[in-house]
Amino acid sequence: MKISKKLLALIILISGIIGFLVVLPVHYALEETSTDKFCVVCHEMDPMVIAYNDDIHSGKGPTGVKAKCVDCHIPHDNIAKYVLIKAKNGVMEGWVHFFGDPNAIDWHKNLKNREHFVFDNGCTSCHANVITSDKTSAQAQKMHAHYEKLKGTDKELKCVSCHFSAGHSVGFRNYLEYWKPTYSIYDKKMMEKKIEIKKAFFKDKYTPTKEEEEFMKGDGNKTAGGH
Repeated sequence: MKISKKLLALIILISGIIGFLVVLPVHYALEETSTDKFCVVCHEMDPMVIAYNDDIHSGKGPTGVKAKCVDCHIPHDNIAKYVLIKAKNGVMEGWVHFFGDPNAIDWHKNLKNREHFVFDNGCTSCHANVITSDKTSAQAQKMHAHYEKLKGTDKELKCVSCHFSAGHSVGFRNYLEYWKPTYSIYDKKMMEKKIEIKKAFFKDKYTPTKEEEEFMKGDGNKTAGGH
């Protein structure tokens, strides 16, 4: 059956409109769920949010360059993998937030496994020439050459293998201790520090969790800034 030029043009036009109507909401959804504001709505992300805002990657550097959460925590080598990992993370994190126990998340363990949560192609999408640059220190050039040498081997390094606090300031480990102390003997002191930091960061928007509220009503209210 021979298709006329007019019918073919109509098919192409309709297909284009359908494609546009499908792609547009997907693109919009990706954009909206890739913002920092979307990523930080869950209270369990507070230590990451605060540590990020202390870091140069938050836009505080002299150039004003700002990295979004997805710039580091989602792979950028191809769009299919980007969407797949983003959807997978969204489902898992949403499930834990709404149906699981966010307070049970072991952030200390996650920090040790940081190579699985930060992607090198996210780093190099901004730091494009840092691996081969001769403008960095001699030690940096030596380590970057070592990084290149180990690529593809079972001893392969990741950017965060060395730059472990990149994106979340050098005080990130302290924040994790404030939120979830390694040793229970420090629970009270860490809770005081946690509330102090959250009040300073969120200011009048600070809303205590149930645990923080109970602490401030008890013996910790004087030292935690309660009234």
